[in-house]
Amino acid sequence: MDQKDLETQKRLGQVETDVKIIRNDIDTIKTNHLAHIETNVSKIDSRLWWVLALLVATLLTPFVTKMF
Repeated sequence: MDQKDLETQKRLGQVETDVKIIRNDIDTIKTNHLAHIETNVSKIDSRLWWVLALLVATLLTPFVTKMF
């Protein structure tokens, strides 16, 4: 083989190694991190509903007190 073929084989080997690393990282993200992110988003969602409920209650309080 000439020098170009050796260099091509070396680059191909590096690309294959990079692909294996990327696949491993994607697998780690899918199996572990997405579950944690889903839990965090769920917590944030419930907190936003509580804040919205408090905001609505605060805005309605003056109207209710004027009625009585």
